[in-house]
Amino acid sequence: MTDMLHKPMICSGCEREVPAQSSFCPYCCGEDGRRGAYMRGGFIGGIFGLMAGGLAASLWSSVIGQDRVTWSMTLGAVLAGATLGMIWGVFHQRRK
Repeated sequence: MTDMLHKPMICSGCEREVPAQSSFCPYCCGEDGRRGAYMRGGFIGGIFGLMAGGLAASLWSSVIGQDRVTWSMTLGAVLAGATLGMIWGVFHQRRK
């Protein structure tokens, strides 16, 4: 049986050996882990922005009527929500 403290950890992203005491991969997340935090914040913010953009598009289509809604307006609202969510997620991680 091997000792768990001395077993090398392998990063699932870059498949390099990571120091056992490290809580993140210094190759993928940078020396201080901020790059990984920015990526995670952008991803989570993008998901919430995508949902908010979809909700805004559905509310807008119910307000102006189904016959007056175009695909470009709907897609624009959803993509704008996702983009703003990603930006918000990255800036939210910067403040921490």
